[in-house]
Amino acid sequence: MTHLSVRAGAVTLALVVGGAIAALFSWALRTQSYNVWGAIIIVPLLAALNLLLIWRVTRGSREKWLGPLLVVALAGKILGTLVRYAVAYVVYEGAADAERYNLYATAHYQLWREGVIQWDPAGARGTQYLELITTVIYTVVGPSPLAAFVVFASFAFWGQYLMYRAFCIALPWANARRYAFLVMLLPSMLYWPSSIGKESWLMLFVGVTALGAAKLFAHRPGAVLLLAVGAAGTGIIRPHIALLLFAGLAVGQLFRPTGERSTDILSKLGGLLVVGAVAVVLTTQSAAMLGIDDLSWQAISESVEFRQEQTAQGGSSFTPVPVTSVIGIPIAVITVIFRPFPWEAQNPQLLLQSIEGLLLLVLTIRAWPAIRRLPQLMRQNAYVVFAMTYSMAFVIAFSGFGNFGILARQRVLMLPFFLILLALTTVKAPLTDARSTKDLHHAPR
Repeated sequence: MTHLSVRAGAVTLALVVGGAIAALFSWALRTQSYNVWGAIIIVPLLAALNLLLIWRVTRGSREKWLGPLLVVALAGKILGTLVRYAVAYVVYEGAADAERYNLYATAHYQLWREGVIQWDPAGARGTQYLELITTVIYTVVGPSPLAAFVVFASFAFWGQYLMYRAFCIALPWANARRYAFLVMLLPSMLYWPSSIGKESWLMLFVGVTALGAAKLFAHRPGAVLLLAVGAAGTGIIRPHIALLLFAGLAVGQLFRPTGERSTDILSKLGGLLVVGAVAVVLTTQSAAMLGIDDLSWQAISESVEFRQEQTAQGGSSFTPVPVTSVIGIPIAVITVIFRPFPWEAQNPQLLLQSIEGLLLLVLTIRAWPAIRRLPQLMRQNAYVVFAMTYSMAFVIAFSGFGNFGILARQRVLMLPFFLILLALTTVKAPLTDARSTKDLHHAPR
């Protein structure tokens, strides 16, 4: 195929797509509200912006497969967003968390456009911050929850990409292509963090934190700034998730291999002090969010038990098995990562989720020869320690949740770290100083 014919094909495709959008917009303008016809304007612009960013981050890369993969993932993300919107506003008729944020933003965005900002930060927690974020978005794009769904989905999309970048820096010898396919195309990653809600926002800043951790352990510049942004972005919405992340970071820093030079040891101790200080702040914020006046084990246990009882309601409820001893950890891992099983699914959403759970279980079994090397790898690689500590802490924290729907939605914030296990290789990791390991994002795979 000649260059001229390729250009002609591209022009023809652009004309067809443009004509279809124009016809759809004309129909929506006559028959639909701004939610629809506004989205017909905004969503293509968002798609174009994301495609531009994809071109920017893959320009000059030797990973020729990465650009097409990200384009496919973006298309899948938009499709997942449309399905998520349909479930929230058609199947459940707006009985979703997204509607609360939509109603608040709809009532306030016009005042914001006029320069009258009505928001009291005193005592604000995750929900109030999400209302603020949604209002900021509506101030720009207008009161269209459909368009806002795509904005939030874009946040999550780039959070997933940052998880991939962190993987490349921390584990340059591992199977980056497999990890990219899993973290970008796993159905739950396309579907759950794709709406106006906390998971989409958090996915972005979990990715920022992961990239900061990878750069910290690899002695790369910019790590502290990324970790600060990650802590702020996750902390304002769910400080307990931020606490789990930075607890994992502290453990990774504690067991991080050091050289024989005194500067290496001082760097390790300094990083541990900073991460520990952030963890203390996040612990206080988490206690305030959970409504705990003191940080005693009894107070924390009572608050967690109360919230677990609240989740064990609805059509997707089941009897949870909270972790009370080491013996309960395997059951918790199976429940949080792989359940529901097909015979436990009570609706089409959970049935699809159960199929994905079986797929992950099969991939885990097939990856077992590489996973067996995990203890040795954790002694060599601080990022793996960070990822596994966070994953295990997440499993324990959410093991008492008794609702498959809530559990499926929440665990997307942990899955990118678990997927690392499925992308390990049986090739022995090189025993080199992290400072001499190159970022292989632009290296061939």
